[in-house]
Amino acid sequence: MERLIYVVLPQIMLLAFGGLLGVWAILLRRSDLQLESGARRLGRVGAAIYLVWLVAISVLQDQLPMLNAGQLAFFLGGLVWFGQCWVQRSVDQRLFALLPLLGVVILMVGGVIMGLTPDGPVEKLLGWGAAVHVTLSLAGISLLLGCGVYGAGHVILHWNIRRRKFNAWFQRLPSLGDLDRLRRRSLVAGWALVTVSLISALAWAMRQPADRETIVSHLHPMILLAIILLILVLADRFRWFSANKLAISCLVTSALVLALLIASVWEIFTGRVA
Repeated sequence: MERLIYVVLPQIMLLAFGGLLGVWAILLRRSDLQLESGARRLGRVGAAIYLVWLVAISVLQDQLPMLNAGQLAFFLGGLVWFGQCWVQRSVDQRLFALLPLLGVVILMVGGVIMGLTPDGPVEKLLGWGAAVHVTLSLAGISLLLGCGVYGAGHVILHWNIRRRKFNAWFQRLPSLGDLDRLRRRSLVAGWALVTVSLISALAWAMRQPADRETIVSHLHPMILLAIILLILVLADRFRWFSANKLAISCLVTSALVLALLIASVWEIFTGRVA
């Protein structure tokens, strides 16, 4: 059973999402409604396998997949897929079906390489408090990474329009209005999830006095991130910046989120500050 959950199912998921990435790469170059319909079905099959694996591994180890870096990579990969499917539910755009899939495949490959079998229990990641905090944090991160992608798309499209370069990027990217809508939706949802995650961690620290110092120390960069995100949400809501400046800000913030994720994972599993 352990081999099925830690090795076989992850490899099946990697094959499914890797094949799906290849199909969407073909669809990016040529239109084929039948192939696109098949891709959507394959996406649903991959998502179903992922959910089965998520339940199975959680039951097996009595914790969500977060007991080593490989599990976290796989967990984040699934959240990226579900999060971007939710954000893009009203925009039919092949390029933005391809980009999240590329991220999912990279994360799953990383998870397989690092291995999903935990070496031993990680005390800091056991219990419901850690499960809630890490899940909300990863869900928020998955949306904020997408926010950076949409911001980059806005910057590229805006640059091409200003210079009257109507190339392949211009043809394949959504309109500036759609990019703004996708960026705003992922930014607001990501900020909300990060904020709730922060509150859950503070509540966990109150229930676990022995771990309070470690938890609060870990939350210092997260508090800064939540403040930055709140400023961006307010700037978007009250039009403090132009759309292009907001897109650049979201792109920079997305890079900051990625750096924070890497540093946090390094600290959790090595016990040293990156």
